[in-house]
Amino acid sequence: MDLVILGTCAAFAGKNEACSSYLLSCGGQSFVIDTGPGSFGVLQRYIHYGEIRGVFLSHLHADHVSDIYTMRYAVFVAQRDGLAKGPLSIYMPKSPKRTFAFIKNAIKREFSIEKITEGLVVRIEDLSVGFLRGIHPIASYAMRFEHRGKTLVYTADTRYFERLTSFAKEADVLLAEATLLEADGEMEEMGHMTAKTAARLASEAKVKRLVLTHVWPEYDRKKTLAEAKTIFDDTAVAECGMTIVI
Repeated sequence: MDLVILGTCAAFAGKNEACSSYLLSCGGQSFVIDTGPGSFGVLQRYIHYGEIRGVFLSHLHADHVSDIYTMRYAVFVAQRDGLAKGPLSIYMPKSPKRTFAFIKNAIKREFSIEKITEGLVVRIEDLSVGFLRGIHPIASYAMRFEHRGKTLVYTADTRYFERLTSFAKEADVLLAEATLLEADGEMEEMGHMTAKTAARLASEAKVKRLVLTHVWPEYDRKKTLAEAKTIFDDTAVAECGMTIVI
């Protein structure tokens, strides 16, 4: 599996940045994980949108989904011109209901919506994707991607909870949200993790590599990395354009 980082910012995109979005390629197929603002333009540096096999949306906050609205027009043209098969599968939570309905009405026929729930396992040829509901103000799902003996776990937005450790167990790569620094750790109750908490998760789950993402755009990422490395040494902070071979 190859993972390309398309966007890493929490809440809003920093200068020359994009919010959470990732391109996962395996077995000759490509999937987009989250579509934060600014990410669709970055995506096109690496792949034509007509080649996308599916889209996974962890939750329906704007910083994770807003580019799905503009992606819809590109997908429509690609399908019309025979450059993409339709409809494109999109896997997303069914709540909040109002947001779900708004997205469903916006993307129309270009996408086929599959609702994700905890315990669901999606199988696409040799790829399997499992889901665990996190702790966040709205329904947010961690995802475990497994392909030919390799594993990527994406926490999405959540604060730490014990079951997340077993969900991430022995992953080759843990892509973990690290919105916060230790100085504002009390905000973890709002449904996010500090870099240190993400590192503790990586250590407890015995993963091979930790990649921090969903970082507050105004934070010094060197400090984010330093805080995590006090607990888990094999850590990197995601950067737009970074490619990770799993």
